[in-house]
Amino acid sequence: MPVAMIFDSGQPYSGRAYRDAMAAARSKGVPVVLARRGMKWTSGDGVTLDILAPSLPFLAETGDDVNENSIVAMLHHNDFRELFMGDAGESSEAQILAFGDDLRANILKVGHHGSQYASTPAFIAAVHPEAAIISVGRHNTFGHPSPSTLATLERNGAKVFRTDQCGALSPSEDNPIDVIPTLSNATPMAHVCGSFPGGYGVQM
Repeated sequence: MPVAMIFDSGQPYSGRAYRDAMAAARSKGVPVVLARRGMKWTSGDGVTLDILAPSLPFLAETGDDVNENSIVAMLHHNDFRELFMGDAGESSEAQILAFGDDLRANILKVGHHGSQYASTPAFIAAVHPEAAIISVGRHNTFGHPSPSTLATLERNGAKVFRTDQCGALSPSEDNPIDVIPTLSNATPMAHVCGSFPGGYGVQM
């Protein structure tokens, strides 16, 4: 897949995967853009991406500054809205809420793999998503997603889709959420990946 640009938070980080990605970008001549709150990216076909975080100065002494300064972005196309939270947690959520943004979204890409340190009740109430997608590895050692996060999402009426149960997920504006079976020795679990009211479903 051709990559024309990479957004980076600019938060200092020494992880190997990050260093490898930046090295690959340099070797391929792909520009790296530091994403900041207030930036807007627009495609040629009407898709807009509004950057909601990080802001300067960076959040500090949060206990997890790398994750809390993740890029948070709202995608718009016509009346469709999807909020991408990266690994942002409760400190970033509180800051975004304080800015007073309209956070309502059809689909929420849940922050930090559904960690207990993200998806606070106040934030999820503000987003009020119809569907929530959690990207999480099967049998992960972190206990993601947290039962408290799942409960918060369900209390707010969100249908939850998890990659550890459904495989790869492909949401779109006009079509249902497609389940792309990628799990070894498993198929998508119909009782957790089935369709749901509200205009977004799952094609098995």
